[in-house]
Formats: sequence, structure tokens, C-alpha cells
Amino acid sequence: MPCKRCESIPIFDHNVQDYYITLPTDHHVEGFEKSLAKKGLMFEKMEEGYFIEKLEGEEFISYLATTVFNSVEKKDVRILKIPHGKSLSFCDLKNYRSLEEWERLEANEEVLSIIQEKRIRTLFQPIIEVETGEIYGYEALSRGVQKDGLLMNPGKLFSEAKAMDLLFNLDKVCREASIRAAAKLNLTKKLFINFIPTAIYEPSLCLQSTAKTLSEVGLSPDQVVFEVVETERVEDFNHLNRILDYYRNRGYSTALDDIGSGYSNIETLLNLKPNYMKIDMDVIRNIHENLKNQTVLSDFIGNARKIGAKILAEGIECQEEYEYLKSAGVDLCQGYYFGKPQEGLLEKTFLMNL
Repeated sequence: MPCKRCESIPIFDHNVQDYYITLPTDHHVEGFEKSLAKKGLMFEKMEEGYFIEKLEGEEFISYLATTVFNSVEKKDVRILKIPHGKSLSFCDLKNYRSLEEWERLEANEEVLSIIQEKRIRTLFQPIIEVETGEIYGYEALSRGVQKDGLLMNPGKLFSEAKAMDLLFNLDKVCREASIRAAAKLNLTKKLFINFIPTAIYEPSLCLQSTAKTLSEVGLSPDQVVFEVVETERVEDFNHLNRILDYYRNRGYSTALDDIGSGYSNIETLLNLKPNYMKIDMDVIRNIHENLKNQTVLSDFIGNARKIGAKILAEGIECQEEYEYLKSAGVDLCQGYYFGKPQEGLLEKTFLMNL
């Protein structure tokens, strides 16, 4: 049974709507009522809040956010929007949000429309097998397409989606777009697909659509690597392990991203038993002349060997970095030195050039 929370995305109705508004304290009452009077708005005062009928468009939210309440208050002023004339039901409570959330939603309709319309362009960056110099696989990287056709900065896209409480929806759309794009290109190598574990509640439910998409396009489980991004921000490793177990039990491989960007407990990471450990580019940059980072890398390689994981170094930009990584025993490499992300697949062998 589909999860409404996973599948539903807010839809803005700029027609006439009714608003129910609650204030954080009684101290806000006088100023709020004056602000409504200044706009010529009639209201009904209730025991816990205010009811205002027949408001149109985005202007009222903007007025409250920029003129009436400050940045701290906006977090605690809460608003429920209901289409005018519609009877209130429990399902409407999903639209009971803070003023700050409404402001972000209405200010970032571009992000919302990218998710709703699934305007995602998938780029592929090659991953090289060090021993053979051949392409081992590709990491799928998602880019949101704006209405004007330009690509939105991925950092902005994901940070705004998180602030709008739409991170799961975006993450899901990107995963499925990556899978379909790879199938369309008849990818036969490994496919590394990013996912954000903090956006997933229950893997057996929240990841159903991803598994369904993989089955529809005919990608083999042993071809797919699910890569945890922002691993360093994970606080609940038990929850992460449940997600990884979900994938492993279905024949997929798993990878941890950004290894080396500030973990205090390598044993915790090793207990997750990933198939791949991706070393952060901050460790790799100029590693051929950085003794400290060479020691860090050596430790990670040694620990990876204990659990049979492959080491993937990312962010390689020059031959000197590659040559050192090759001599250090790194299994896989990725970076601009081998190829920038692009929509097609870079089908060539690097052995003759490296």
C-alpha cells in the first residue's frame, strides 16, 4: 500500500483560501491584530487562534513574514491553509505548518516544481579500476532543471528541499531518475546511486518504489551500489544499518561516502559492513605530498581489508595523485582526471594513458 506521506507533495492553490493562525504567546496578540486591521482584514478570534476567510495568493504569507513577525517568531507562528468552503478534516492537518515553512515553500516554488514534475537530469561520472585502468562503473549525479532550462546548483536544490521538508521526495525522485537514465543508456557496468539515509523512515516501505523501478528497467541487483551520502551527518547508525541490510538482503551492494571527513569512530563505520568505502577528496587532494593524509589513507585501507571492502578514492585531479593512490593499494578511483560528469557514458579504457 503506497504511503501518502512518501508520495504526496504540497500543491499550491492560489485560489481563495481560508487561514487558521496560532500565535506563540499572548504578547503577540495586540501587534498581530493591528497588522490585520492595517491590511483591512476581517477575522474571527477563536480560543486558540484566528480564522480569516477568503484570502488569495502568496501576498498574505509574504506580508506576515516580512512585516509582522521576525525570524525567531516565524518558527512558532503556525498556519493552516484550507480551500475556501471546504469542510475541515483530519487530513488537512498535514498543511498545518510554521510561517517559516510556508515562506520557504512559496519562495521556492521552483524547487517544488522540479520535484513535482520530476525535472531531473542525470549525469554519469566514471569510476576506474586501478589494477586494469578500465571503467568499473559510474556514479549517477542528479541535477534539477529549472523552468528556463538551466540547471539549479545541487547544493541549493537539496538544502532548500530539506528546509521545505521535501528531502525524501527529492531523494526518491533522483534515485528513480538515475535508474531510468542508466537503463536508457544500456549501462552494463556498476551503477552507484546516491541516497540520503536521514530522509528514509522505514526502508521496507519508503524504498519500495526504488526496488520497483529497478525491476521495471531490468537492472540486476549485483550491478547496483547504493551509496550513502552525507554519512558524517548520520546520528542513528542502527537506523542506517537497517537501510543497508534492506539493500544487502536483496542482493545490492552498499557504499559509504566521504570517509575521512571527520569520523571519531572507524569501528562504528566498519560495523556497517559496506562493500565500498569512498575516501573524501579532502584526504586525496595533493596526497602525493601530504604525509599526514598518506597515513590517514593507509589506516582506512587497512581497516577496509578487515571487512573485505573496496577503497574508492574520489576527487582525483592530477596524475601525481593517481600514481600515489595506485602505489598505496587503492582499488578504485574517481575524479575529473578521468572524466567530468556527463549525460552519456564515457566508454573507454584508461590503461594506455595512465
